[in-house]
Amino acid sequence: MRERSSFLAAGALALAGLAGCGHQQTCEFDDRPRDDVWMAVVQASRAPRYPGWIVIDNKVKVDDAQHRVTVLRDIRRDVVDAGLSPRREERQWRFMAEVMDGPPVAVRFSTPDWSVPGHFWEEADHFMAQVRMRLGEMGPVTPPPGDPMGGAGAGARDPEAPGAAPAKPPEGGLAAP
Repeated sequence: MRERSSFLAAGALALAGLAGCGHQQTCEFDDRPRDDVWMAVVQASRAPRYPGWIVIDNKVKVDDAQHRVTVLRDIRRDVVDAGLSPRREERQWRFMAEVMDGPPVAVRFSTPDWSVPGHFWEEADHFMAQVRMRLGEMGPVTPPPGDPMGGAGAGARDPEAPGAAPAKPPEGGLAAP
């Protein structure tokens, strides 16, 4: 009997280790200024994009002073496999993303919840990809004046952030796309 209970205790500890309580992952964005990374983190939190999933609920708390967002998100999808009954998959995520001081600028993605590490890493990778996508939508960063590797002209400037109103075209001209 004693051997069986020690076996069960060891099994429970192994399962607890596999599930894990709270995880974190950090991703560096050394090619972008902190303010751009922060703006992309907020956008990725407020307007998530999941191919094949529907966002049911997305509650976001933004702390500008600490450069931290806290998110509670419910997503859902219906899976239909040939020859099988359709099934519904639902996921609920509670996580925090914090932009850390650099250099290099980094985003720490963490959750206090119990989860399978592989599922957490998948969600963390998805979130970081969303941040990188939004940074790509902002366009390349213009190097500072005098940067020997920059090659930017004297009047060059960074493009506007996504969603910015386009400049008004000159009288009789067409607006830029």
